[in-house]
Amino acid sequence: MISDKKPVQDFVALCQAKGIEHIVITPGSRNAPFSISFHEHPSFHTYSIIDERSAGFFALGISQQIAKPAVIICTSGTAALNLAPAIAEAYYQRVPLLIITADRPIEWIDQGEGQSIRQRDVFRNYVKGSYEIAEEASDGDLVWYNVRLMDEAMRLCTEGVHGPVHINFPLRESLYKTIGDFSSQVKEVKRASTDLSLSDDEKEKILNTISTAKSIMVLAGQMLPNESLLKSLKQFSANPRVIVFTEAHSNLTDENFVTTIDRLIMGFDEERKKNFIPDLLISIGRNIISRKIKEYLRSGKMEHWHVDISGECLDTMKNLTKVIPLSPEAFFEELKTSAIADNKIPGYGSELLKQNSTTRNSANLFLQSSPFSDLKAFDTILKRIPAGSDLQMGNSSVVRYVLLSDARKDLHYFGNRGVAGIDGCTSTAVGAAYITKRLTTLITGDIGFMYDSNAFWNEYVSPKLKVIVINNGGGGIFRIIEGPSTTNALEKFFETTHSRKADKLAAMYNLNYRLAENENQLEDGLTWLYSTNDCSILEVSTPRLENDKVLKNYFDFIKNKFMK
Repeated sequence: MISDKKPVQDFVALCQAKGIEHIVITPGSRNAPFSISFHEHPSFHTYSIIDERSAGFFALGISQQIAKPAVIICTSGTAALNLAPAIAEAYYQRVPLLIITADRPIEWIDQGEGQSIRQRDVFRNYVKGSYEIAEEASDGDLVWYNVRLMDEAMRLCTEGVHGPVHINFPLRESLYKTIGDFSSQVKEVKRASTDLSLSDDEKEKILNTISTAKSIMVLAGQMLPNESLLKSLKQFSANPRVIVFTEAHSNLTDENFVTTIDRLIMGFDEERKKNFIPDLLISIGRNIISRKIKEYLRSGKMEHWHVDISGECLDTMKNLTKVIPLSPEAFFEELKTSAIADNKIPGYGSELLKQNSTTRNSANLFLQSSPFSDLKAFDTILKRIPAGSDLQMGNSSVVRYVLLSDARKDLHYFGNRGVAGIDGCTSTAVGAAYITKRLTTLITGDIGFMYDSNAFWNEYVSPKLKVIVINNGGGGIFRIIEGPSTTNALEKFFETTHSRKADKLAAMYNLNYRLAENENQLEDGLTWLYSTNDCSILEVSTPRLENDKVLKNYFDFIKNKFMK
């Protein structure tokens, strides 16, 4: 059965034609024509999730993993607004999400009708495109118009830079009428694939700059795993004048890359800070988490190229001099074909790698005898995650602790670092684990876990999802960053201290649960976690008032060792 609404019929037909398979639907009446039409259709996987905010992030988790649009459909009114956090995250994380909001007919907007708000262009600041369908179009030019808009919206999700696109569907009652096995005939517009490349003149200029620069830094932000880019970067970094800095969520890991930026540079004195500034900075990917490296690079002067398919002027370091509108893999692939002057004399890159080895040894020495804390717990956990699996990182202090350990080649790292909110990390992990069927570990903080507890309020929680909740009694990030601890409002308005545990939430959703309160219990708990056959929660309780002191001692120890 399919809805008698022609725009809905055509939308379903276009999704089928374009190979869009995953449809997340939140319950409601105004979007009933979509629920009826997608339910039991053999070409689609449908998901019913009650909480719109959680549903949006669940859909984001699916799209994040398959790099294709998942569809999220909601009813009218504030239901649409509840999708906004996931849409903003998808926009800045460049995840192709197709948002469908059902709406009242236009004449009833602002006329006191229930569940009606101004939905047209409601997400315009956080989508690649926003469209509204002509309601009740059944034939003629309006049908052609609607199909053209829907086709354009679907293509826009994955054209060039991926991202979310919104279509608003005003629908009249009756909303539940159906027709038989209707097969809508729609015209699909296909886009030819093209490859961008450097002109010969531009390539010569780039190679000249690279060959004369005494110090070259490649800085990689958030990206999906990319083996061809990794291979090209490894070849580029063989030059001793080159250093490659990556963060775990760039998914670029090699023994000749620095993946623990803050651990390395926290020990720098003023002379090392000055020598750290490169002649040439090449940035790739999106969000850079390390605040320290951003501060350092903003304090100096350098040539800065940003390589990104969008051609966006991302001037994070306030030194941008050139935008190169290529994908990073295409850019470094072009450089591979040309000989770049090189020698075996130690240079900028090789010296920084030597310093990174020194700080790694110092960090390991400190951790051998450090007390149980957030830092110690993360060191233990990150070594125990099974090889070949996925890690979903929570935000705030969680992701920062993850980045203090060397990134592992045998893990894939993901996180909501587009906007970096705590609001949907668990829901994203639930969606990602369900669609990949891979073992997935979510490490999240207590506040983020409780905030997004509706993530488990659905039928799609994979048995391969393992959740580790670091419970330090509040928002531990506010004891780490500068500022909050100097105020009288730290505990109530920043850290928001509490004494709650996750056991009752686990019981409500029938999830396995265990608590670890010391190092031995954590080791045993990790063995238990990865031996369970269902989604399970390991809660790790750490000392709220000691965690920041241990972290400070950690950095002081590295700095003192480094200066000797």
